[in-house]
Amino acid sequence: MYDEARLEQFIRSASRLPVLPKVTIRLLKALDTPQVSAQEIAGIVEAEPSMSARLLKLANSSFYSQRGRISQISRAATVLGSKTIRSFALAVWTHTLQAQARNSDELRLMAPLLAHGLATAVAARTLAERVDPGQGEDCFMAGLLHDIGRVALVAQLGGEYQTGIVDPAQRGRVLLHEREAEIFGFDHRVLGAALLASWALPPFLAHAIEKHHDLGIDPEQDFLVAAVTLADSLATRLGFNIALDTPRPAQPELAAFFGLTDDNTLAEFLELCRARFKVFSAVLATGH
Repeated sequence: MYDEARLEQFIRSASRLPVLPKVTIRLLKALDTPQVSAQEIAGIVEAEPSMSARLLKLANSSFYSQRGRISQISRAATVLGSKTIRSFALAVWTHTLQAQARNSDELRLMAPLLAHGLATAVAARTLAERVDPGQGEDCFMAGLLHDIGRVALVAQLGGEYQTGIVDPAQRGRVLLHEREAEIFGFDHRVLGAALLASWALPPFLAHAIEKHHDLGIDPEQDFLVAAVTLADSLATRLGFNIALDTPRPAQPELAAFFGLTDDNTLAEFLELCRARFKVFSAVLATGH
């Protein structure tokens, strides 16, 4: 349970919460329109040169392993599909949030937190490939945004998040979201879900955000949450996160569901995720 009144008050009074850019909103709305053409999508993307350059680089990267070089945005939209374009647009947006850090203390939190989101997205998509590839892009989006509430808390509080949440949690060996709830009356999960609702993003994303710290997840019934929950843990294991010393509950039943049942298989999976993370990070850094 959480204090809904305190959550609403925080959102009303906060001045630095993440906001989706107009071009991203326009693109997402277009992608949700039935029978939208590749040319229409290209027109929106090409209005933002940095997004256009990154999309072409992604389409030609090993992440998607397309045959033949893609040189036009309309072709990239056709080949990659609307879900991939959507998840990519959101990845480009989250990547820009790092530049909004006000000082070095905030950047020391924001940079690894955003890297964690991308690493979780990559791991969630790669997990889906092992069981149900058709859900891969949905898993990527959910993984990318699973900690957007924590990004919002850091954006608003800056270095106070370190001194008020991270440091006490590490000293007390408690989970960060438990410390958040103790201090704010809500945690990053419900804040993130509220933000996604305000942006009119698909409800399944808010559901994954709200549930990704739950125990006893049934992957047969809640595949997306299971993928994001395990990916969250694996991304942290790869070293992409803040507060790496805080405890995280093991969920071996999720690893078993996705076929990560022995050390060799897990090691190979982690190396694949690390390689894919590097590719996607290089794409996002295009034009910097």
